[in-house]
Amino acid sequence: MRLSAYLRLYRIKDWVHFLPLPLAGWVADPRHPSVTALVGGVLGWGFGLAYASSINQAFDDRLDQRWRAKNPVGTGIDRRRAILLSIPPLLASLAVLAALAPMGLFPGAALLVAATLYSAPPRLKRFPVLGTLWNLLVGVPGFFFASRPSVGELPLRPLVGLFAVLLLGSQLIHEAQDRDDDVVGEVHTVATEGGRRAALLAASALVITTPILAWCLAEGVSRRLEITAACAVFAAAWGALLWTRTRCEDSAELARLRLRYRYSAICLGAVVFAAMHG
Repeated sequence: MRLSAYLRLYRIKDWVHFLPLPLAGWVADPRHPSVTALVGGVLGWGFGLAYASSINQAFDDRLDQRWRAKNPVGTGIDRRRAILLSIPPLLASLAVLAALAPMGLFPGAALLVAATLYSAPPRLKRFPVLGTLWNLLVGVPGFFFASRPSVGELPLRPLVGLFAVLLLGSQLIHEAQDRDDDVVGEVHTVATEGGRRAALLAASALVITTPILAWCLAEGVSRRLEITAACAVFAAAWGALLWTRTRCEDSAELARLRLRYRYSAICLGAVVFAAMHG
């Protein structure tokens, strides 16, 4: 099998931007875990995300038959082989965490279980709203792979809260983008049940709440006003942009929209992180 098929199976480009999450948790931990724990946490997180992506690809073979460039399962790889190929990163994640960052074993196991239930039977992604929210159980554990900071305290509280809202917004745009494929695969999402417009309106509503959320969660931060202002700019721009795309039925255009949203969210996250620790 060609390297390109492996890259598409593990979808590295779709999750590489999540790799800094263990760093955010590591910096926030007042017990100052070792650099070894940070390295192990990042590696374990990366392997865990590779597993989550590959097991999702394995069971999405029916959904993605029209898009060979998106999913090699069903064309160059059958489902059984794809499942077998998902096992090495799963084991690697647990092994690395056990050896280098044992405090990340519980969140690592939580990620692996959540990813499995999401993609494989009972395939929770096929239930509307539940499948959308379940993404939080896959994404949020990343903050705790290298440390054990308190999510309810500063400086982690605003980062986790904003990450959760931005992740849900991205997922709703994704559901709008993949509506046609999800209908074929009998995956019920906000977009399949309420239409693309409903998913995009929900994403817009979430984005608009970010300044209020930032102001509340950043209480006690010296740069609270700057964090809220950055979120307000993001909310104004993306709230308006998503509103103008609510009648869009072009999945390719929505894919480009989601990519721009991802880059904008990364920039906002970097600004908030810098303000928290600057």
